[in-house]
Amino acid sequence: MVKRIWIGIRHRPVAFISLIVLIVLYLSMILAELATPYNADTVFRDHSYHPPNLTLYSSELGFRPQVQERVLVDQLNWRYARVRGEYHPVRLFVRGPTYRMWGLFETNIHLFGTNVPYGEDGRTWVDGGRNYPVFLLGADHMGRDLFTRVIHGSRISLTIGFVGIAISLTLAIILGGLAGYYGGMLDWLLMRFAEFVILIPGLYLILFLRSVLSHDLDPGQSFILITVILSFVGWPGSARLIRGMAHSIKREDFITAAELDSIPPLVIVFRQIVPQMASILIVSVALGIPSFILGETVLSYLGLGVVDPAVSWGSLLNREISTLNNLTRFPWFLWPGVFLIVTTLAFNFIGDLLRDIADPYYRERRLERR
Repeated sequence: MVKRIWIGIRHRPVAFISLIVLIVLYLSMILAELATPYNADTVFRDHSYHPPNLTLYSSELGFRPQVQERVLVDQLNWRYARVRGEYHPVRLFVRGPTYRMWGLFETNIHLFGTNVPYGEDGRTWVDGGRNYPVFLLGADHMGRDLFTRVIHGSRISLTIGFVGIAISLTLAIILGGLAGYYGGMLDWLLMRFAEFVILIPGLYLILFLRSVLSHDLDPGQSFILITVILSFVGWPGSARLIRGMAHSIKREDFITAAELDSIPPLVIVFRQIVPQMASILIVSVALGIPSFILGETVLSYLGLGVVDPAVSWGSLLNREISTLNNLTRFPWFLWPGVFLIVTTLAFNFIGDLLRDIADPYYRERRLERR
């Protein structure tokens, strides 16, 4: 299976690029403090709504990553003008605000930056410093680096996809597997309940469940609640698929042999039936993760998801794109949406590849073409 996946990725450039994109995104998420020049709450005073300032060439420094200073010329509309001749090189592995890497050890090394000096709190830039901050994707309304916040926000948006699909698929395997294995009244009850959940539009059900539950939650509780809600809405479709496959597999001889050995039904489902549908489950995971990421983004954008001080892609869109005027004046606020779209497309391209590999008719057609 792994060999077929690798061969398929090699013959599909789009899937290969998607895999690289996802690897880079998840590595950045894991190493967020190191990969970003500042902490998520680092504030640069007098740099609110600062546009992106990274450039690759200047007559002073030549070809190399560098930032150009800008001065605020219109505070009413937050317009900045470039300062001619004022460039600062962007260096690798520079010292910046202190952080605890994975909560284990304390350091102040960041992947790139301009060695900007900070105050005693380690979060506020000291005015009059010799270097200028690098805003790779611009700054928000408080002068916080948007690239840093997008990468830190990916921890919630990307993690909730894997955690949600894990819970949802576990429910689907247990309920769908038992329904297909036992049949009869248990099968009828579980499938009718699954159909009831499916009949209600998913977005409306998610919004209803989130709105009726408590709003006084900290970020950790909000994350758990959102994950549980999305998992509850997402399990019925996979459960119906697993139920059908379990219903056909249970007639095989190795299932009968397991029953004669008095193996519990739930163990038979996980040890005997689930491995027979591994390819289908892999495809379900790849295609299901984007729906969980989008669900969290929608809830956070509507103000029903992640709350301060936590940050996610949906909460970034909610805080910055409050009006159409903000969007037209500060188009870099759309970057969290760009990251969301790229991630969703990458998972879908890989999911399509896995679905084709798992389809025996696709393999036969490919052999015929060869």
